[in-house]
Amino acid sequence: MKKFLSLTTVLLAVFNLCGTPCVIKSSDSPGAKTGAAFLQEYLSKLTGNSMEVTVDGKNPVNFKLEINPELSSNRDSWKISTKGNTVTLQGSNDRSVIHAVSHFLEDFCGVFFVTPYEEIIPAGSKLELSSINASGTPFFIYRHIYRGRSRKDDKGRFAVLRRLNNDDTGRIYPHFGGVVGFGPPRFVHTMWSYVPQEKYFASHPEYYALVDGKRRPGRESQLCFSNPDLVQIIYDSLIKYIAQGDRSSKGRKTARLLFYDISINDNGNYCRCAKCLELIKKYGHSGSMLYMLNPVAKKLKKSHPEIKITTLAYGFTNDIPKNIVPEENIIIRLCPRINQAASVFAPENRKFVEQVKGWSKICKNLFIWDYAETYIKGGSGMPFASELYYADRYRFYAENGVKGIMWEHPFEPEADMYELKFYLETQLLENPYADVKKLTEKFMTAYYGAAAKDILQARTLLDASRKRSNAYIRFMSTPDEFQFSTIKELKAIQQCFDHAEKAVSGNKLLFDRVRRARRGVDRLCVFRSLPPILRKADNADSNYFNKELALQSMKRLQESWLNWLQRYPYADELKMAAEHEMLQYQMVLKGTGKIPSRFNKTDIYYWPAARLQNHDLKAIKIVSDPDSEAGYAAKITVSANPKMYDPPFVMGFRDRGAKKTFPVKLTSFPQEKGYHWYKLGTFKLPETADIFLSRSWCIKLHLAKIPETRPLEFWVSLKFTGPKFRKGDTAENAIYADHIVAIPQNNK
Repeated sequence: MKKFLSLTTVLLAVFNLCGTPCVIKSSDSPGAKTGAAFLQEYLSKLTGNSMEVTVDGKNPVNFKLEINPELSSNRDSWKISTKGNTVTLQGSNDRSVIHAVSHFLEDFCGVFFVTPYEEIIPAGSKLELSSINASGTPFFIYRHIYRGRSRKDDKGRFAVLRRLNNDDTGRIYPHFGGVVGFGPPRFVHTMWSYVPQEKYFASHPEYYALVDGKRRPGRESQLCFSNPDLVQIIYDSLIKYIAQGDRSSKGRKTARLLFYDISINDNGNYCRCAKCLELIKKYGHSGSMLYMLNPVAKKLKKSHPEIKITTLAYGFTNDIPKNIVPEENIIIRLCPRINQAASVFAPENRKFVEQVKGWSKICKNLFIWDYAETYIKGGSGMPFASELYYADRYRFYAENGVKGIMWEHPFEPEADMYELKFYLETQLLENPYADVKKLTEKFMTAYYGAAAKDILQARTLLDASRKRSNAYIRFMSTPDEFQFSTIKELKAIQQCFDHAEKAVSGNKLLFDRVRRARRGVDRLCVFRSLPPILRKADNADSNYFNKELALQSMKRLQESWLNWLQRYPYADELKMAAEHEMLQYQMVLKGTGKIPSRFNKTDIYYWPAARLQNHDLKAIKIVSDPDSEAGYAAKITVSANPKMYDPPFVMGFRDRGAKKTFPVKLTSFPQEKGYHWYKLGTFKLPETADIFLSRSWCIKLHLAKIPETRPLEFWVSLKFTGPKFRKGDTAENAIYADHIVAIPQNNK
């Protein structure tokens, strides 16, 4: 016999002379009460405050919200049913009863929870419903979209309305149903925390990875997986973290945290000691990690059978292990290294497909840590039509044993087609077999109105140009990697957006949304004003850049970009970054764009100041500078942060994967005015690297996927002004950078 929590009337609409308002009742559980509050809020908006609802013409309507554990208590199951004039919304737990309300509003009332800052709510004076009999259980047990700073601090409201069960790694509060989350120390890259160098390195350096003949502790290294002492040390630390997590859950009155992460640090500095190399040979890199973690998991299974260890198949641990399998209480989180802009079944993604299939055969708990964005400053927000391939990816996951998915999808204010992509991601987390074409058309029509068809055509053309050029978009792609469209193709894409804008020109809200959808393409067109990185001594203008297209795009950015950012809680910071980017391109359009005269008869790789990443917008600006051959430079104002920018001046080369830095320190400065060239060094490019131009690393150049096998000799053009650098100089203390150049060297 079913057992339901007792019902209590928590909300009652006031009497309305135009009709009989509905009545909303809920059980005493936090989730049911919150669901009732949501229902009251949105029914009021849907009916113009009348709260008049009919079911098959019957009125008044009674809404009941209740917990029904028999729906499947551990799977966020929900059910909506009508009987006579009663609508019953049930959930298997506090979270899923809110999901029932969300489904009711979205599926039967036309509401769209687009972002925390924007909703679509059809307006009317009465809500007329037909009989409903709907239910569901989300396919994936772990549904998380990591939004970073893009998320609104709403305690999980938006996440639960989008039927996620984790938000920002743990912030869905109890009255919103709670979280399927992680205990301390954090949810990723945690091994350094389990064996802290402050406690162990001095007495036991052998606990840490041997790299280049030296034991390296800390976040930028790894542990020595073959060391037998680490099993007990890690287990003891884990037990302390579990106790800490339990105290926290009890204090906050939340469900117990059941995931505890023990995963590799974010680098490739695995241990090269003889025993670890033997493990790698026998088990593979991921297997050597499991060699250490499996005994910890076995101990945990005896002491805390309900707790799961999560770990990463990431970087050097991506590949499937040999001769070893993970314990049942280990969750493998596999991180794709794929072309995000293509189908998971594209030839270039074959290795990842094989990894998923291989891990699924040996792993009882396989999660995916997926990527929907690119993290390199300037690359985030560049356009790629990944949404066209979401159906392939989700169904592949579903058919290969994946049980949970987390998307990294931050940077909402600038991200490409964020609203559509986020909608599809959350829908497919519930049902990976949903009809993506219908979902896309439904959302686009609701969100863009008459402009939907033209925007969809623009996305199709964008993807066609990507396929023609075989472009590969990584989660760390630079802006240059998005330059796959010809000028002709960009003009065709922009023409679609011209039609879209015209279709909604009389509706400011829809027009602003179209401008938002267009922004990535506009930024791309303006970015093309930057000259290609590889400059030949006899380089002539090419079809790479069209000034008219760039100027039109710049005009639209100036008209619409800053206004869109007003909605966000950190709008001032976002506007500062947008203004900086637009100023970069304006300087390029005004400048000469010529190769520096010192190198004008040499084949070089060339990066003007507009290509530099700026991570300190208060201290670093793009400014006009007649002393520079480009006509502009990146200016560091020393007084904005003397601790970071006072002499000596430090710059250098950074191998990102190996976490190795090659600094150059300037302690004396030329007394002659103007720019001077400084040799940074000669380096063979790794997969990813940075050149940093201050010891704070707040201004740097990211280098990735440059098809150059020869060593490159790097030079930097700098100007120093002010008494801290030049005796008797009355100018402001400042550092100017206008060019970075790399000269290919003959192979030796």
